Amino acid sequence: MKKIINILIIAPLLLSAGLDIPKVNSALSSLKSSTAPSLRLKFYNNNKELNLKKKLQFTSRKSADIVLFPKRKRINKVMVVDSYKALKKHKNSIGAIYVKKGRTQIVFVEERLKQNGIDLMKISKKYLIPECQLQSICLLRK
Repeated sequence: MKKIINILIIAPLLLSAGLDIPKVNSALSSLKSSTAPSLRLKFYNNNKELNLKKKLQFTSRKSADIVLFPKRKRINKVMVVDSYKALKKHKNSIGAIYVKKGRTQIVFVEERLKQNGIDLMKISKKYLIPECQLQSICLLRK
């Protein structure tokens, strides 16, 4: 009986947990072009429910440098996806922002950022992982 009551109380809390918008804004605003650091990157966000505005420049999908959370994954632009699984699957994704166990998770792949001419400011280096970490074989090497 106690377990049922706990599930009824905790389940709605977990389902309502969303992205930590200030954390996401901070992480995305720390991305910068390595070729022209003075120019701000332009983003396109198809998800109208997310209020990502702080210090970010949004534009049309065609002129965006980075597409956030695309519904169609077959695009030729750099993208930030909404799951770790999608990050592993799509090689043109530079990072993933998603919710796991009620917490916002942010991950950027170091090699993919460099390959696309994007740097991450020093304050957000904690979000960097090597490409190797996306594959289970990397864990065997350590």
